[in-house]
Amino acid sequence: MPAAYGWRARIGNLNPTIIASTFVYEFYKVVPSGVMLLTRNLSVKDVRDQADLDASVALMEDAVKELKRAGANLILAAGIPVLLSAGPNGNEKILKLLSDLSGLPAITTLSSAVDAFRRLAVKRLAIATAYGKPELSQKLADFMQAQGFEVAGLSTIETGLASIEKPKMDFSFVYNYGKKVFREADRADALYFPSSAWPTVEYVEYLERDIGVPVLSSALAAIWNSLRVLDIHEPIRGYGRLFSTL
Repeated sequence: MPAAYGWRARIGNLNPTIIASTFVYEFYKVVPSGVMLLTRNLSVKDVRDQADLDASVALMEDAVKELKRAGANLILAAGIPVLLSAGPNGNEKILKLLSDLSGLPAITTLSSAVDAFRRLAVKRLAIATAYGKPELSQKLADFMQAQGFEVAGLSTIETGLASIEKPKMDFSFVYNYGKKVFREADRADALYFPSSAWPTVEYVEYLERDIGVPVLSSALAAIWNSLRVLDIHEPIRGYGRLFSTL
């Protein structure tokens, strides 16, 4: 028997919102036995509030130290608006900060999405966001283009929900919104839900079959990349074609 939970890997997660919900649930549905999530919440209540984003960045240094002390083998920073709040190079700055502070492998939901799209050899993205602020979505589109991807379609929707309320989103709503964004895009070869708060794992395989291209969310990309970086290579089925590449 293992001596402790997380005997295979402990992933230290900087969760952007003050409440961790969807990502934790989806993480444990997907990962194989022996992999544990250590979550340190930051301070985002609503990504539309710049003060929330700034406060979250300010908390990262102490949070990383706490995750390392708790036994993390890898640091994962989530929250695309947080990662890009420091400008176009914000993701790279935060990656360096996490690595320097912890001495551990460090990834973000953004770096994970980039690695995943490259592994899947896709180039043209349909991006479906629920930020409610088009400028946040445009920052993400600019980032992806700087990484060498083409944005074939970009849409944001105002759900009326703050970030901490998004776990309430109905599966069929997200599924149909993603389908709509993909259909309206110009020859996209992947669909991207850039939020760990979007529920996706319950229907990702159905959506991939229905639209015929890979479907990624921040959660799926981050889980896959965490396992990949930590050399955990175990077949995982039922959560999209990305996991067949492990």
